[in-house]
Amino acid sequence: MVEFIKRDKNDIFNKPLLGFLLKNRKFLMSLRVVVSALFFYGIYYGFAHPGKENLFTGALFWGIFWALFMVATLPSFGRIFCGICPHGFLGKYITKYGLQKTMPKWMQNRYIGITLLVIGWWGIYYTFPSFWKSPLTTALLFYGVTLLAFTFYIIYKDMSYCKYICPIGTLTRAYDKLSFTKLETYTDSCKDCRTFECASACSYNLKPFSFAKKNQADDCTLCMDCATSCEAVKFTLTKPSEQLFSRFKTLNAEVWTYILILGAIPISMSFAHGLNRTKIADSMIWNQTANYFGMSEYAGGFAFAYAIFFTIFFSVLGLFLASKVLKKEYTLTFATLGYAYAPLFILGSLGHTLGSFFTSDYQEIVGGFAQAFGLVVEVEPLAHRGDSWLSYFGVLKWIGVLWAFILIYKRMKLIEASKVRKVFAYFFSSFLLFFFIGLNFYSGYVFKTYGAKERGDSMHKSAMGALKKERPQSEGSYAKRGQMQESEPIYFTLTDPKKAVSGSKRGSMSHGSGDKKRVPSKEAWLVYGKDITNAKAIPEIQIETFYYDTKKKPNELKVEMKKGSRVYSFETPENGYYNLYAKSEIQTDKEFLYKVAKLEYLSGRHGVETLYSPKVKERVLTDKTKIDLIRIKKDEENSFFYKSVMGEELAFKALFESLPLRDATLVITMQSGWSKKVQTDEDGVAKFHIIRDYFPEWGSFDKRHKEEMLLTLFHMPKESEQYILTYPLSFYPNSSDYASYGYALLLISLTLFISGVIVYRFRKNRTKPFSELRHEE
Repeated sequence: MVEFIKRDKNDIFNKPLLGFLLKNRKFLMSLRVVVSALFFYGIYYGFAHPGKENLFTGALFWGIFWALFMVATLPSFGRIFCGICPHGFLGKYITKYGLQKTMPKWMQNRYIGITLLVIGWWGIYYTFPSFWKSPLTTALLFYGVTLLAFTFYIIYKDMSYCKYICPIGTLTRAYDKLSFTKLETYTDSCKDCRTFECASACSYNLKPFSFAKKNQADDCTLCMDCATSCEAVKFTLTKPSEQLFSRFKTLNAEVWTYILILGAIPISMSFAHGLNRTKIADSMIWNQTANYFGMSEYAGGFAFAYAIFFTIFFSVLGLFLASKVLKKEYTLTFATLGYAYAPLFILGSLGHTLGSFFTSDYQEIVGGFAQAFGLVVEVEPLAHRGDSWLSYFGVLKWIGVLWAFILIYKRMKLIEASKVRKVFAYFFSSFLLFFFIGLNFYSGYVFKTYGAKERGDSMHKSAMGALKKERPQSEGSYAKRGQMQESEPIYFTLTDPKKAVSGSKRGSMSHGSGDKKRVPSKEAWLVYGKDITNAKAIPEIQIETFYYDTKKKPNELKVEMKKGSRVYSFETPENGYYNLYAKSEIQTDKEFLYKVAKLEYLSGRHGVETLYSPKVKERVLTDKTKIDLIRIKKDEENSFFYKSVMGEELAFKALFESLPLRDATLVITMQSGWSKKVQTDEDGVAKFHIIRDYFPEWGSFDKRHKEEMLLTLFHMPKESEQYILTYPLSFYPNSSDYASYGYALLLISLTLFISGVIVYRFRKNRTKPFSELRHEE
């Protein structure tokens, strides 16, 4: 063991601060403990808060761990993420006391991990876009992967899971070769070494003293155990991708990683998220194929399949033709020149990742951590879509293309052939690059020529034409024009009815322009229809709209046309209750019809105060409507993030001309189709329980996070007078409705752990009675 050495200038360990941190056992241990705690807390938080209001789980796993940290560190410091990975950190200790079996040869296959990543994650992501977006499914995913990892750690030695089974193990090993750092040893100091502390300290059974000679660090995860055990280990700064400029032991699995990840992420996103947003999306081959098989709802999956196919086709064809020109074996050409494709994904994704971080991820990450730890922090995005300086991140993609061309040139030098043959081989091996460049130019051309597709585009055009010719309509004329009966209730919804029909259930949050001091606002729509899951936008009628802010002051709703829908927006600068009203009065020869739509919206932004005072719950008293329905809030309601849940009893008070309304009929209609009628008592109060009738199938799993109900209040003081008020409400599963998932997973985990301990103890203490007998015979 070397205890002192004079370090080179480019040795990062020679830098006072970095050297101290990277070689300090206590710091590294503390860092890994913190990361592991966040990791498991994120999983727990996903189970405890499975609804879409949970920002933390998604921000942690999809905002920090994957995308930002992974994509940013791989082309710079290399596999430093693996060095702090909770699986690897805990796996060292689990493996130490495990069965220490050698992994079977058939499992020592690096294609297992990359297949799990490409098919298990990206294939599902494109085919079922909403599946992985749920905090609960995210928690289930990482819980399952953790359980799988720990099982392999218990059984097999040498951290075999990280090498072969881990979905990102082969990926990080492959892209580590692009980094501008390198871990190896001072070879002169290792010549007389007989103790090999660096190798003994490695949980992966690697030999750091051989890294320099082999020009690669094998499966090194930069855990720095070797660096803390011997001073002869160095961590140097090098030229980016310097390792790829010379010979090393190649792995076909790494080349396939470059190809498959390029197809699964940049190419697939160009298809599914790029060209699919243009007005000629229906003419794209993946959409036509999906329609041909009657599977248009899975068009994203077809886009993914075509992206993988085209990427493999152009890469394999180009390298095959190059091998023929060079008169070399295809396997040699593939393994030598295929490494040049490495920068295409990582640089292109880096630009997208950085852009997303500045426009949205930063705010979501800070908000998520504020939510999870009860902090009072409110931040704005660092940038907004359309900011000119964000376009500079797009340059990274073209730097990646240029880098790939340079690597083909450098790697071509490692093949013995004439210059003429190399020129033609260079052209053929660049087929994948030409395809990548052509796709980017084609996408730009399509957007510029045909424009982006707008949902409900034809409806939008007709609405805009009607808007130009807008003129007042009589109260009785809209029934025929909009096919809506005069007596039919109208109500507010936070989902654009046109998007709801197309399958998107997202609400809309309006942020205004690029001004960072903008006031947040919310959008709502007025709709009608008995089926609340398929409501229709109301036709153009004379209607009065207004809302009360958190200070109980009346304001006018902003009304505008957006993509063919009449949108009512209101500012939500503070946390609290906002009450929206829409009032319509219709007088005919026979009757008087008075309709009111009400929406009570609770605004809660993470990063500011979470709990509120009883004053916030004080009811709004309005003199602008004759009829009103007020939810009676419970004493335990004190959070800006309160949600109604299944099984809960709700109480409402009906008012008519500011006095309690008795014997009025309140109709409760559930999204599932169930309905019930209750009467108000002498105090105008009506109570009911939210029924537990929602048992989703696995294919509809995402829908369990939220269900809608509509309350409709009817009052007829005279036969010729009818008063109708609507009050929409959302509710969620009760914690007990999903706690069984957590209990079941906990029980499975304990069972597997106890079984593993029993098997381990049995295998360790067992005797071999037949060995003596055979020996005596």
